[in-house]
Amino acid sequence: MRKGLIAAAIFIVGWFALKDSAFTLFLGEATSLPDVPDYYFENVWLDRPDEAPQGGWEEPWGVDLFVIAPPASSPMRKGLIAADHDAIKSEYEEFAAALGLNDRDITIYAPSYRSPSPASEKRRRDEEVKDAQSDMASAMKRYLSTDNRLRGLVILAAPDTEPLLYAALQQVPESEDFRKRFGGVLVPAGKDETRWDDFIGSCSPAFDSCALATSQSAGTGALSWLTPSLPRPSLNYSADDELTTMIDDRMQSLSTWLDLNAERPAEPFDTWAADEVVDVAPIHRPNQDEDISGERGN
Repeated sequence: MRKGLIAAAIFIVGWFALKDSAFTLFLGEATSLPDVPDYYFENVWLDRPDEAPQGGWEEPWGVDLFVIAPPASSPMRKGLIAADHDAIKSEYEEFAAALGLNDRDITIYAPSYRSPSPASEKRRRDEEVKDAQSDMASAMKRYLSTDNRLRGLVILAAPDTEPLLYAALQQVPESEDFRKRFGGVLVPAGKDETRWDDFIGSCSPAFDSCALATSQSAGTGALSWLTPSLPRPSLNYSADDELTTMIDDRMQSLSTWLDLNAERPAEPFDTWAADEVVDVAPIHRPNQDEDISGERGN
């Protein structure tokens, strides 16, 4: 009996000491580097409208929600995860459902990106985050150059995406016209709004603060300490009902302020040309999803 208890104790201690490292070793190493995502293709967007929304030259003034999705937390091999990986898309759908984004009648743009693997140790993950930042910067450039259509913009940052939010904000224009249309950033719970306000600089006069903390949060499961985990454990996302109201209010307040106070722009000529490109000659590239560059005025 005593030997059995000792053996059980040794097993339990060994399990907690080795379960995580053994799990990581079992998953192994990625055999190749994923391609840099090209945001002119649908397959590297987690969410975007099927058709171009009305431009800022139409009334009411439209507002977009640019969502910075959380990095992958599903068990994966060490190494960068491709932006078009099914696991990233699946996790985004769970995240969007938890926050109630799927039930909102709003225009959402959510780019994917090469995500650091949850199995990567800190030093390697820090290097992989730099690639993810580069992707997010490219996605924001793409959105601003061809998708924005002089509409208002609000950014929603998921938990654990601060480096990506920095990369996205660095691409936001400093021009007064754009800043009037910029509704700032909705950050996760517990983040310092003042620090983000200082970094953002300015946004629409419709708001007293350019950064607003929300109720969205992330956490591990109740029994996660019993099971093997990775350096970045699998996370569950949650938010209270006030989050959807906060998103709706932010976007509606920006739209209303623009309608009442901003000079409405004229419709750019190239939007007419873009419609002709889509109707007459949609572009395809080898081994890729449909090229969406024509339908957004580029």
